[in-house]
Amino acid sequence: MNDNQNSFLSSSQPVEIIEGNITSTSNQNEFSTLDEPIFETIKRDLYAVLRKFGHALIPRKSLTLLQQWDLWGPLILVTTLAILLQSNSTKTSSGIHFAEVFTLMLIGSIIVTINSQLLGGKISFFQSVCVLGYCLLPLLISAFISYFLFYLPFKAILHIIRFLIVMSAFIWTMYASIRFLGQTQQSNRRMLVLYPIFLFYFLVSWLIILRTHSK
Repeated sequence: MNDNQNSFLSSSQPVEIIEGNITSTSNQNEFSTLDEPIFETIKRDLYAVLRKFGHALIPRKSLTLLQQWDLWGPLILVTTLAILLQSNSTKTSSGIHFAEVFTLMLIGSIIVTINSQLLGGKISFFQSVCVLGYCLLPLLISAFISYFLFYLPFKAILHIIRFLIVMSAFIWTMYASIRFLGQTQQSNRRMLVLYPIFLFYFLVSWLIILRTHSK
């Protein structure tokens, strides 16, 4: 019996001992944006802004403007619109006309955010600024078209054309904002949320109609 046990032990295969480090190395391979070149950072941010411009022009059900909000796009659009609207103003009133667009944007965002939160919506102030700012893109395009239409003849007819263009952009802007901000509210409260948004974009549209004229 002992001889059989000894022969079995002597003929058994040696046991391999597995050694290693159980420390995770996943953190070592993570990419940090602090290490990327400045050009890559600018290109990535520019691509994100252009992609959100596309969301504003072709609205779709997406949370991109809410979850990945930024203020670069709204800053570009509001500044461009303010410069365009004050371009035909006098020297004494140009500064006032430039500032009123930013003031309207600030007050409008505050009212929309407070109104949405009081109705139970989940939206922050900066998310509201992001959506309202990016959705200004159709109105900005209509402002450029209205501005250059005055260099054409038949100005009486052009007044009607300008009005139709701006109102079409207003409807498109409202539709885009509904697609994004409507997702933050229950369906039975969306009309209450959209009322201040309607007033905000209507005031911007009215400013475009009044201010985009030739000298």
